[in-house]
Amino acid sequence: MPCALLANGNRSPETEAPSPLAPHIAVPDDMTEQNPFAGASRLSQVVIKMLKRFTMLLAVVASFTAPAAHADIVTVAQVLPLDGSLEMSTRSTAEAAEIYLRKVNDAGGVNSHTFNVVTVNASTNLETALRRTAETIRQHRPAALLNYYGSTRTSTLIKSSILEATRTPVIGANVSSTLVRQDPDNHWVFYVRAGVQAEAKKMVHQALSLGGRRVAILYQNDAFGEDGMRKSIDALNASGIQPVVSRPMSEAMMENAALAKIAEDVLRANAGAVLIFADSVNVGGFLRAYRERGGNAVVTTDSTPSADELVRASSPDLARGVCIAEVLPALAKRNTRLVRSFVADMTAAGRPDLAKSTTALEGYVSARLFVEAVRKIAGPVTGETVRTALQSRGPFDLGDFEVRYGPSQYEGSQYVDIGIVGHAGRVLN
Repeated sequence: MPCALLANGNRSPETEAPSPLAPHIAVPDDMTEQNPFAGASRLSQVVIKMLKRFTMLLAVVASFTAPAAHADIVTVAQVLPLDGSLEMSTRSTAEAAEIYLRKVNDAGGVNSHTFNVVTVNASTNLETALRRTAETIRQHRPAALLNYYGSTRTSTLIKSSILEATRTPVIGANVSSTLVRQDPDNHWVFYVRAGVQAEAKKMVHQALSLGGRRVAILYQNDAFGEDGMRKSIDALNASGIQPVVSRPMSEAMMENAALAKIAEDVLRANAGAVLIFADSVNVGGFLRAYRERGGNAVVTTDSTPSADELVRASSPDLARGVCIAEVLPALAKRNTRLVRSFVADMTAAGRPDLAKSTTALEGYVSARLFVEAVRKIAGPVTGETVRTALQSRGPFDLGDFEVRYGPSQYEGSQYVDIGIVGHAGRVLN
């Protein structure tokens, strides 16, 4: 199966030469990358204005050059941050999707269609990610984007109107934020996994059943973390409970002293359960600080950290016993057709490492959903026909895991389970 990796992740965005496949889009002078994470809100507005300048052009281009991919090669694209702290997770996601589509091609395709995957390094920088997304859509005219990553990136992409102008759906955006998932301006982004609202409800239920009524909440100091915190408090209040302590955690890697202070606050509150909405690095740091001080509360995280990431961020001993929200069937559940197929496909492709990765499973599921949508299209495969299939020809059974969309329903699943990290980082259910 044709497969290309564009935008070399080893180059910095400032020095990277424009790909010959994707002509350079000029960037305003005030959109430098001296500090990629500073002024994200201001930058988002500038990026949106920049992208809207291309919206009219893209709409015209799309009207004359939209691919009529009937009995032909259908292109899909993945624009992901493939470097930095997210690299291990996002590469697993992208590679698993490519492996599944390659398998479909090797079996003869679907309805005489085969698939070409273009995978682009979006960078961790918001401006670069939006620019590369626009370039990728304009140059390759994919029938869909798979596995778009992050609440801020996805929200900015929706607001830019580029998806509307080019009639390009996104399948499997990795977004937990309720505000983004329920954005009334969204007509093209389809979420596979459950969001933070469903996760928080399940996490609270688990905490109350295992750790009593004294619950602490730790949350990443951004829109995602605050959303998790608010939804957890709502779920606790429904049971007549208030959290005994609620503390924000930095988006960046926290210093040991700051993590120790949070651990001491949780200990002083005598919490029996701790709910955490944060990435694996800071969850691991908290576990070290908390367990070293004798903390023994039940720790439950949202689905952001995978078990193997938690083990790397802390240790096998510290991660053991941590509960993790799971928004897809657990890899340990070999009785589900989805998991059996995933493990078999990754192993057959010579990637048994991916067969153990929950983030790889997410990429695999997005690709599988795309193929099932194509299977229900009788004519040309375009972004428009893919969206119509998703909205009107479901539900889609992906292997004992079902997703369903509608004309104004973009969240396909509310499935949440809880796994417990066991020996050597294996998740038990």
